[in-house]
Amino acid sequence: MLKLTDAGDVDVDASEWNLDQRPPTYRGGVTHRPVRDAQVTRQQVTPKPKAEAPAKPRRAVQNLDIGESDDALPPYDPDSSELDLAEAVRRKENWLGLQRKQIVEKEAERLVDRAVAEALFFDTARDLRDAWLSWPARVAVVMADELNIDARALTTVLTAHVQQHLAELGEPECQL
Repeated sequence: MLKLTDAGDVDVDASEWNLDQRPPTYRGGVTHRPVRDAQVTRQQVTPKPKAEAPAKPRRAVQNLDIGESDDALPPYDPDSSELDLAEAVRRKENWLGLQRKQIVEKEAERLVDRAVAEALFFDTARDLRDAWLSWPARVAVVMADELNIDARALTTVLTAHVQQHLAELGEPECQL
């Protein structure tokens, strides 16, 4: 229905003439436009030539020779409030991406809270140490009966050796 000129603009008069040539009931509806005479035309309006858009300013790029001192550039400050918009958006999106990744890894249980992990490690190591320290008292009586020796002496010897062994092992390292 729309007629275009060679320049790609809509020819209003030709388009209206096409609309007027429709039957009175067009696609089941009723046209509300009176039929115009083909000879009646509007004045052709010539479009004004568009002014060229101003060129986007380019970033100033500093070319530093090797001989120049580093005093020409300001020191890099990651917390500077004078960031350009693109750099600020990039930093924001990177931070949000890392935050989302951390949330996903926590929900997938691939990431744990360090304090909870250290507490669990400490509790497990303490339970193992307590089990080793109570072991000589539990088994010394049975071992003494099998060897036909004094149970108190065997308990004292086993306790001393277990404590020496635990002292040699030292504090376990928690490498998270």
